[in-house]
Amino acid sequence: MTTDAATVATGNQMPSPLVRRTDQDGAAIIELHRPHRKNAIIPPMLDELTAHVTAASGDPDVRAVVLCGAGGAFCSGLDLTEYNADPPPAWRATASSSVRQAHLALARCPHPVVVALERYAINGGAAFALAGDLIVTGREAWLQVAEVRIGMAAPMNLAWLTARYPLATVLQIALSGNRFTGDDLLRLNIAHEVVDDDRVRTRATELGVELASYPAGAAQLLKSATLRLGAALPTTSNIDEWFQLAADVAPAGTPPLR
Repeated sequence: MTTDAATVATGNQMPSPLVRRTDQDGAAIIELHRPHRKNAIIPPMLDELTAHVTAASGDPDVRAVVLCGAGGAFCSGLDLTEYNADPPPAWRATASSSVRQAHLALARCPHPVVVALERYAINGGAAFALAGDLIVTGREAWLQVAEVRIGMAAPMNLAWLTARYPLATVLQIALSGNRFTGDDLLRLNIAHEVVDDDRVRTRATELGVELASYPAGAAQLLKSATLRLGAALPTTSNIDEWFQLAADVAPAGTPPLR
């Protein structure tokens, strides 16, 4: 089954969805779909992502989520061309809210989230890769949190990094602004699995289907218990405060990253 965000939100068909969902054996495969821009972020795409993740979270037939990008790349970060267009796009005023809501939807998702990191995940795109509970990446694919190099804030990257990884890892990723390949990410215990680049999406889907096959929602129960014990993200009751804190302590940056 394939759905788009317009169907999720209104029941009407949308001619060019920016996010697509296909279900396979209990796994909702949610695809960022701006391949002509390497899935660069614009708020309307994030609004569709929020709708899809929220719908999958409440779908009794879904037991795992796979997040991927169309066209062989995960996400190239914020689409600065669209954001800086003249005249400004109507969504520019609400960009910050769109970013926050998309991350909150992923943080609240009760199902395990598998990310298929193909080619690259840059800046804002890296934050969505880091939202994955399990990351499958290609050997030559890379992740880069490089906002520090251009004087921009990186609150969502900091939120996920500090929630999931040791301080030394956070500083290595965020302060250096370097590219980290699949093997680097595996060494840092950020990637779950590194495969040949042409197998990333296939393997991520296989993993999502495998997680969905566990009996009696075992993967969901384990994820929930882990979060409650404080081993990863904060508990559900303070996820909002966690992302707000990350935004508050980050250095001043462009509006969509606040």
